[in-house]
Amino acid sequence: MLRRPQADADRIELRRLAAWLSALVGNTAFHTADHAAASIHFGTAARLGTAVGDHDLICWTLGAQSMTACSQGKPQQAVELAAEALEYARTPLRRAQIIAWGLLRATAALGPSHRSEAERMMAAAQNEMAADPHGDQPGRFGFDAAELLLHLAESALLIGAQDQAVTHAQASQQHSRHGGAGWAAALIVQARAEAARRQYSYATALAGQVLDAVPAQSLRNTTRVRLRALDQKLLSVGDAGIETRDLHDRIAALPALTTVGHLSDEPNGQ
Repeated sequence: MLRRPQADADRIELRRLAAWLSALVGNTAFHTADHAAASIHFGTAARLGTAVGDHDLICWTLGAQSMTACSQGKPQQAVELAAEALEYARTPLRRAQIIAWGLLRATAALGPSHRSEAERMMAAAQNEMAADPHGDQPGRFGFDAAELLLHLAESALLIGAQDQAVTHAQASQQHSRHGGAGWAAALIVQARAEAARRQYSYATALAGQVLDAVPAQSLRNTTRVRLRALDQKLLSVGDAGIETRDLHDRIAALPALTTVGHLSDEPNGQ
């Protein structure tokens, strides 16, 4: 449709719709571990968002690019992308999202030496969330208390604040649907924090709850990454018991995720 002659207003609206669809496909690609496809689709969404002047779209897409960079082990690049996204955040809720999802996660990934900076960001994200007059806006492009608490928990874990990580992870679970993606992520973050507190049997049991409750093909790549990190921690502490070995075998047996598929030949906003 973008190749056909269009009135200016129609073309702008088509580009906006194409941009959000590309962002959605990019998000799906990210969660199936196809980071190359995610980067292409997020880039397309960002270009189209810039072309139509949609600041909310630009903000979210830069946040998604920050998420991808952080997941690829590039926390400094992720910080820079999140800082750029923050310039486009026009509501307290969107600022809370970009601070927690982008800046905080990436800063915490730099390690415990950045703990004080990360803690300031934790407070800032919570303050922005509380200040938004409309409250939670759950959904693929929204932000809610469950997701905020998940980012707080994982960031606390990364900076060595395990007790705080457990508290936030448990609170995130309370705001999430049992068996859903957010619940699974929060439970594994709690398990990793429990392992860091040397509660190895409890950590193993929590991970087992996730594998029991969520079908293997429904486990997002981000949750699989957390599971593998937990598995490595449990195996590194010495003689692994039968429960730890069973968990290791279950994680190793997870089937591969199905990727998005072939790329479209659409003009990608050109």
